[in-house]
Amino acid sequence: MKSIFVRYICRMLMVCMAAVPFSAHAGMVATDQVAAAAQTRTARDQVQDFLGRSEVRRQLQQLGISPAAAQARVNAMTDAEVAGIAGRIDSLPAGGISTWAAFAGLLVVELIWYFWVK
Repeated sequence: MKSIFVRYICRMLMVCMAAVPFSAHAGMVATDQVAAAAQTRTARDQVQDFLGRSEVRRQLQQLGISPAAAQARVNAMTDAEVAGIAGRIDSLPAGGISTWAAFAGLLVVELIWYFWVK
């Protein structure tokens, strides 16, 4: 009895193996492709995080753009556009002050100190 059951299972497995071909394709993935995908994902996350800030949302609403519409626009952008925006976010001054404004502020402080102390 056991041999009939085992032969039946073996025959069913052979039919299943023949009917369903097992094919797999493995290829090499270049390092630059993986790095580019990671940078794209990072840039898109950085822009999404920037749009998630409360002051940015407030400014967008003042300009008449809903935050959801801004998120949809970012999702519709190409990878190159998102990378360009993310690069510009990184290059902006942290406190919202430019180099010229900092220089002018230091100049005013120095002039006040010079004329007040002397």
